[in-house]
Amino acid sequence: MAANSAPAPRGRPQLQLALQGGGAHGAFTWGVLDRLLDEEAIDIGRVSGTSAGALNGAALVCGLAAGGRQGARSHLSRLWHGIATAAIPMTWMLSPLRKPGLGIWDDAMPLLSPYQANPLALEPLRLVLSGIVETKVLNAPGPTALFTSAVNVNTGRCRVFGPGSQSVQALLASACAPLLFQAVQIDGQAYWDGSYAGNPALWPLYEPSPDVDILLVELTPQERDETPVTAKNILNRINEIASIQGMLAELRTIDSANRAADGAGVRLHVVSLPDGGTPLETEPSIKRTVSMELFEALRQRGHAACERWLAARADAGSLPPPVDLAARYLARGGAQERGLPRPGSQGSEQLP
Repeated sequence: MAANSAPAPRGRPQLQLALQGGGAHGAFTWGVLDRLLDEEAIDIGRVSGTSAGALNGAALVCGLAAGGRQGARSHLSRLWHGIATAAIPMTWMLSPLRKPGLGIWDDAMPLLSPYQANPLALEPLRLVLSGIVETKVLNAPGPTALFTSAVNVNTGRCRVFGPGSQSVQALLASACAPLLFQAVQIDGQAYWDGSYAGNPALWPLYEPSPDVDILLVELTPQERDETPVTAKNILNRINEIASIQGMLAELRTIDSANRAADGAGVRLHVVSLPDGGTPLETEPSIKRTVSMELFEALRQRGHAACERWLAARADAGSLPPPVDLAARYLARGGAQERGLPRPGSQGSEQLP
């Protein structure tokens, strides 16, 4: 438990981690964390995760408590190998690695209810987590506290689970994709994947102090060049847009606070799969592929991406420069989409 409660040495840089959800793409995050754990001079602070990000976060925090950085590496590896093994009986229903658009399950998924097609629900994943997650660790307050998000099916509100309310059930709720799994019940309420409300929630990372560095491991593309035309890809993009809007709302709040408040300094760093993934790795159907071959390829991609991010440091005892929030996220899409006047037009057009 010492790794979950010991304060960071004074003067060392500390990163708060924001881990996005994205199904199989979460193995990219595994690689990022694997590389980050090599950096003894960088302390890991609070962790906020959704869906696959919540699972990665739980493995990271429990591993740190059980055996330090090496324990965290072991827990993350066990998580992804466990997911691959647990899914072996159902892999024939999932989209193949080489031809992600031709999977039987992938094509049929928008038409089938998980209450009809998936009687096992999330039980295989529960079994995997039971051997990795220690709820006593997750419920202990400390600098590496874990926060996970799920959305209440009936109210549409996001619930953030933190120390004192964490459980395997909460992790399953955060990872409950509505068209794949039956809603998860907690305290008599039904919950779905937290990506619909916060991917992930950022406020738990800067609530204690507005002077923090946050590393966002980004799995959801802000933009896709092609307009989706198949039912599954249309549905995927709808889900991505919902995820994007929740994050942008929080980033606007952070940007405003940084500009207006004396002493506010929430600095965002980003390691992004969409920035450097291959077309196969970022194809929407890959998210629902379960394959250790794919997981390992994504892990290596994440490891290399984190290495490139770290290479931008001035020295080993510092962090790379943060991103410009306005330029990277808040000013994308051109003047018209930001509610600014069109060239040559009178007045401005406001987005709803």
